[in-house]
Amino acid sequence: MNIIIWLGLILASAILYRLGGQQGFNTKFRDIGVPLITTIALLKLGICHWVLILHFGLLFGALTTYWDDLFNGEDNFFMHGFMIGLACFPLMWAGIAWWIILLRAVFLGISIGLWSKHLSWDVAEEGGRGALITGSLLLFML
Repeated sequence: MNIIIWLGLILASAILYRLGGQQGFNTKFRDIGVPLITTIALLKLGICHWVLILHFGLLFGALTTYWDDLFNGEDNFFMHGFMIGLACFPLMWAGIAWWIILLRAVFLGISIGLWSKHLSWDVAEEGGRGALITGSLLLFML
């Protein structure tokens, strides 16, 4: 696995996530860009399966909401991260163990939630979320 390529994918994910939240840019930078980067990362991990299409769609959906309708109008980044992780569940049909997918979903829920709760600088907060999404795919190598 080429570390330079992985660092590039993680950085690209961070940048696209941030651009999607930055004023003056369309949210589709995040909503389409991050799933595109994660799809490339999954291909890099050797996952070449039709379920990547399902994952792309589920991740797109997960990135478009912060679950504020369920939590009294407050963005819930713990749920946001968890649902981003659950978007990988179709990868079970490509040979990824369900427990690793669930482990990553819990990891993303906790890490994105805590990251967003304790940072107030938008660039670091949003960039970190994007980096966590792609970087955590390396858990699939367990």
